[in-house]
Amino acid sequence: MDLTFNNSKSGTIGIELEMRILERDSYKVKNCSDIIFDSIDDSLKPQIHKELLQSMFEIVTPVCKDVNEAVDFIESTVKKISKLGDEKGFCISALATHPFEEKEDNEIMQDPRYEAFKEEFQIILRNFLISGLHIHVGIEDQEKAVKAYNSVINYLPLFLALSANSPFFHGQNTGLKSYRTKVFDKLPRAGIPEYFKSYKEYKSVYKQLFKTGTIKKTKDIWWDVRISPGFGTLELRVCDAFYDKKRLKLIAMLFQSIVEYSKTHHPKKEFHQINLQNKWNATRYGLDGFFIQEGEKIPIRQKINALIDKMKREKIFLILGIEKEMEDLRELVKVPSPSCRLREIFEETNDLKEVIKSQVI
Repeated sequence: MDLTFNNSKSGTIGIELEMRILERDSYKVKNCSDIIFDSIDDSLKPQIHKELLQSMFEIVTPVCKDVNEAVDFIESTVKKISKLGDEKGFCISALATHPFEEKEDNEIMQDPRYEAFKEEFQIILRNFLISGLHIHVGIEDQEKAVKAYNSVINYLPLFLALSANSPFFHGQNTGLKSYRTKVFDKLPRAGIPEYFKSYKEYKSVYKQLFKTGTIKKTKDIWWDVRISPGFGTLELRVCDAFYDKKRLKLIAMLFQSIVEYSKTHHPKKEFHQINLQNKWNATRYGLDGFFIQEGEKIPIRQKINALIDKMKREKIFLILGIEKEMEDLRELVKVPSPSCRLREIFEETNDLKEVIKSQVI
């Protein structure tokens, strides 16, 4: 296993958005991703990836110079695939969980890797009906990557609260703002990871798992944040899938800012149980939750605004050229997590189809 960190240009961005394919009238999942792979323009084929389910696909941007370029690519590609759906009889949505699908509705992609996962994870994988958002930020060298990785661990609940978009599962109102993350946490190599003192220590975990046959590739570890050596990036993986250009842009810019901030500020190591509790608070309550910090409870919204203030004082936004956008983030923080709107629609209509309809692109 090659764990060489391929140094990349600082601040470059890549975004990966997992999406679902639906029938146009019933909004049931449609197992037809092969139509997209076969019909999309050749120029886009490298950027459209298969996923576990045949009712899914993933849009993967090229390496972009900044967040705006990456978000524009996602928007452009979504429009092209949506137009293809008009021609081929399907529609698409960035549903983090489909409100009423069952495992029997889906077909797993025919691929040796996924077949191996199916054998290993059994019922967990059969119920793995979820979609996420991943964001990559380029970093110059491996030790800076470790520092940024350690820093982001403490802030994972903030990103989850900002993106929480999965209140329904198997036809039920789960009572959570993000049920997707609880499904993902069932995997043994997922969730909030541990801190590492160095890149050498980071590599030692991968090497042991690879030597014992537990993993075959670096991407067989699915932590909420991970270093991606081949790309030379830090990858944020905690977010629910959603499609909202402004929210996507601001979340990516916040992640980019924390990575930049970590270059000059040593991360504080938090107790793992505190990180777990903070993530649960975001899972359960979204932006209405609270954050434990030095033995005190503060609202998650307050924590995000304090982080904005701190990085503004350190001129992080000035360095990245995103001062205006980060003021927009303060306005976004005032708005409920996306899952709140989905729950409101269901309360108004008592119809999960209407919930899905609101998410169809």
